[in-house]
Amino acid sequence: MLTYEKWLNCVFGSSVNQVLSSSRLNELDANTTFEFFYTTLLHSGSELLRFSDKQVNNGLYLMFSSSANIIYALKEPSISAQARTAAIRAIKILYTNCFEKRTRPVLSHLDEPGASSINSICYMLWDMTPINTWGNKGDCEYFELSLEVLEFALHLKNPACIESALHGLGHMGSFGSNHRIYRMIDDWIKQAQTSRPELLQYAAIAQQGYIL
Repeated sequence: MLTYEKWLNCVFGSSVNQVLSSSRLNELDANTTFEFFYTTLLHSGSELLRFSDKQVNNGLYLMFSSSANIIYALKEPSISAQARTAAIRAIKILYTNCFEKRTRPVLSHLDEPGASSINSICYMLWDMTPINTWGNKGDCEYFELSLEVLEFALHLKNPACIESALHGLGHMGSFGSNHRIYRMIDDWIKQAQTSRPELLQYAAIAQQGYIL
């Protein structure tokens, strides 16, 4: 039986290719995979400390992208709507306890030097995860919850987290909720207390959905 500790070491302690070529993750049923996913988010500030920035970047890629199928445990019918909702909201904890503390305050869309490996997954999270494309189908409002998480991240202090939120909102603006996202970003611009004018420029681009 793959315990949580072994799962964590497999996802974060191995290379992406090693994990994808291994059948170990397939030993788990969807309910257990969901539990491990949720637990990792809840304790991301402590459980991920043992891993290097590169390992955290790779492990979070495996957790959130479609490549290892971990993320699809969120859609398992046996998972309650309440648990599903809590897991997506726990991404806020990932932002505050991991991204806010471990990403460098540099901007990825400008390729600024000095970024850590975690800057990559922070910046690209909403580009490669399918969560925000699942809509509001069934018993879980995936789109609404994604917006909630991004609005939260938009008001953090680390420029990398703000950039991540703007990047995600820019992509989601093309999913049919442009006016609402425009207002959300506009509210941030009006009260923004950032020392990086580049973020204000990026926000204006995100409002138009022109994020690449």
